Amino acid sequence: MADGLNGVHAYWRVPGRQPRAYRQLAALTWLLSILSWRRYAGPVELYADAPTTDWLAGLGWLDHYDRTTLLDDTGLDDRYDRAACFALPKLLALARFPAAVLVDTDAYLLAPLRLAGPGSHFAHLELGDGDFYVGLHGLRNPAGVELPDAPELIGNTSLFRAADPALAKRISAAGLAFLAGNPATPGRDVHLHMTVAEQVLATHLTLRAGAPVASVFDARWSTRSLRWLTPPPAFGHLWNLKRGGGPDQLVEVFTQVRQILVRAYGIAPDRLRTVLERA
Repeated sequence: MADGLNGVHAYWRVPGRQPRAYRQLAALTWLLSILSWRRYAGPVELYADAPTTDWLAGLGWLDHYDRTTLLDDTGLDDRYDRAACFALPKLLALARFPAAVLVDTDAYLLAPLRLAGPGSHFAHLELGDGDFYVGLHGLRNPAGVELPDAPELIGNTSLFRAADPALAKRISAAGLAFLAGNPATPGRDVHLHMTVAEQVLATHLTLRAGAPVASVFDARWSTRSLRWLTPPPAFGHLWNLKRGGGPDQLVEVFTQVRQILVRAYGIAPDRLRTVLERA
């Protein structure tokens, strides 16, 4: 295991049954995310609710974590819609683990990771040039959280570490306030509120604090063209694919992830086959 960067997977179970192919890809990528972080970055901890830890224990993945902390979700369902606030545990983790790197469970490393220089570190940066980020002042915002109307740059938080613990806690508090009882705005993308709470506020509050916004992999993405403006980052992240990828793309990535687990990490094919039957 590498030394240095403490990673955290933060997750809670969202209602609804995903297609089997999605669950199988998620199971394999989740394991690769754990193993690649431990190899290339440092220890990794799970911060999740009981249904998530039970699912991972059933797959045999739970023992790969360096530590597991149970997310106490008492009362959260009174304020937050789980389906709309799918990444809310990341906001909770920011306050609980303010010096750690948040790592998406569908993100994995392909080479050693180092975070160089000051500031908040994001996996990559996105240009706010697409319709998705236009007119944020028009969003439902009963808590009155300060938002930029049309952000020029947004940090992608598939990997994220705040510039300092105090900033991490401010981002957490602002995101939780923005989402409380506030899952969506009519006519806007159903994922926008969660993205604002998780990514836009992390970027905006970093800039307001006078800290640099750093791209871990020095990569930029256009939300208008949906293309990389630089060479793609040297890591895997399957969010866009899982959200809208076609069957051929899913099969291709599934095959790639499975091959990495077998060839680079020595996971027996028979073990993966057994796990996939349970996923």
